[in-house]
Amino acid sequence: MAGMKKVISGIVAAFLCALGAQGALKVASLHPLLSDMARQVGGDAVEVVNLFPENGELHAFEPTASDVAKAAGAELVLACGKGVEPYLEDLRDSLPAGTQVIELGQAVPDVYLPGSKVADPHWWNSPTAMKRASRSLRSALETAEPGRKATFAKGQRAYAAQMDTLVREARLAFAAIPQEKRVLVCSHAAMSHFCKDFGFSALAVHGIAQESEGDTASLARILAELRRQSVPCLFYGVNEPPRVLQTIANQVGARALPLALDGINPATPTYAELFRFNVRNIVEGLSR
Repeated sequence: MAGMKKVISGIVAAFLCALGAQGALKVASLHPLLSDMARQVGGDAVEVVNLFPENGELHAFEPTASDVAKAAGAELVLACGKGVEPYLEDLRDSLPAGTQVIELGQAVPDVYLPGSKVADPHWWNSPTAMKRASRSLRSALETAEPGRKATFAKGQRAYAAQMDTLVREARLAFAAIPQEKRVLVCSHAAMSHFCKDFGFSALAVHGIAQESEGDTASLARILAELRRQSVPCLFYGVNEPPRVLQTIANQVGARALPLALDGINPATPTYAELFRFNVRNIVEGLSR
């Protein structure tokens, strides 16, 4: 009899697990880091479909018909917002009625590029901003699945604690970099949120997108500024060809190292891995 009870209990447990998996809230995501956030906040209560291609370019990506088909049945589609996805209105029109597009970046205050009124849309480079966005995600999940509020609250608290840990780790690591060397020169303008959080000055060779090209006069000014400040290292996007920035680095006697500027690096698929990758390379490049 005891053995039979164990068998029945096992069958019931397996049935409940299967039922739970079938009842998972489907969430589609337009950025790998948002997919990672959704998996951590939602846990087993969500099924996350990442629509962004593995080796895609953030500022060139636009969902295809097959990408939209993958989102079929999703109640939520997660977007970065802040202009990162210029195709967003067209995407909304192509999704089934009732599908909500959530721009998580709306929860994050704007940070402007140095000396301009242009907001840097790369808010995910700040763990503090990711923490804010996770609260918006939690709210959206709770609205979609009120019966799982406790699950989403627990997942979001754990995610927020992880972001706080990353901030502490980074501040400790950056203590090795003198204030006068905290100049973060990147191939394109993507680190303003990060610099605001950690006390760096941001300088970009090109514009917001890695595909942007600066004019000759602007490049000459940047070269002069790099020489004036004796910047020891320049940083290029991990998915960009390093040749252009390496050439500039050679002209000013600096090194060149990669950063995951757009939050996309298949080698570091979770936010914690990606952020620590960036911190390690910044410390390596600027603390010597």
